[in-house]
Amino acid sequence: MLAVYEIADQLLAVTWALIRVGGVVLLAPILGAVFVPMRVRILVAAVISMAMLPAMGPLPEVSPLSATGFLMIGREMLIGVAIGFIFKLVLEAATFAGQVVSTGMGLSFAVVVDPQAGNTPLLGRLYIITATLLLLATNAHLMLIAAVGESYAILPVGQGSIAAGSAMEVVRFGSIIFAGAMHLALPAVVAILMVNVAFGVVSRAAPTLNLFAVGFPVTLMLGFIVLTLSTRTQDVIWQGLFDDALVMTSRVLTGG
Repeated sequence: MLAVYEIADQLLAVTWALIRVGGVVLLAPILGAVFVPMRVRILVAAVISMAMLPAMGPLPEVSPLSATGFLMIGREMLIGVAIGFIFKLVLEAATFAGQVVSTGMGLSFAVVVDPQAGNTPLLGRLYIITATLLLLATNAHLMLIAAVGESYAILPVGQGSIAAGSAMEVVRFGSIIFAGAMHLALPAVVAILMVNVAFGVVSRAAPTLNLFAVGFPVTLMLGFIVLTLSTRTQDVIWQGLFDDALVMTSRVLTGG
């Protein structure tokens, strides 16, 4: 009989952990990517939840089916969603950078239907794939799991929630993501701008030249060359954005 009670307590602990971890997996990059099958995401959330048990501390002596229990479940889900949303913003910088570069290269009409984000620029998908591979190579997914574990030390289960003023911190974090996207797109944008200026000078010297027939292939080719060269230096930018996300997560959980 004692073993049955111990199993029930362990299942209850995993359930409490699964609520917060599920909120993270719902939105976080890599773990909650839309191309990951739902069964795999549930399995990942369950495994991470069991790994969080040593970090959770004492559980609230409240039934999850009571009114207070439902309120605690909402708090736990809110904490997990907030953590996942902050890290999701990091990957959204890739979509924005791809949109900027696509517009300059003349590929803004080339979009990919993304079930999660709608119509995504083709180069945006390239940036997202590159960012995902770089984040996996730098063990960013492990740092994300570590951040979830640290959240239990800052906000134990049933003993705290995110402050209302933390929403403004997330809004300010959006400016950092905007700056990161511009850092990613800046090499290609500058190169394309130089080509457009050069063709503007040529059009004044030879007005009869069909610039669309000549300029579009040159712009496209130069854009891909710059993209190939700039990809080698993107790891520093992505690491900086992910570090900023870790700092922002700590600030949001601690209330500033």
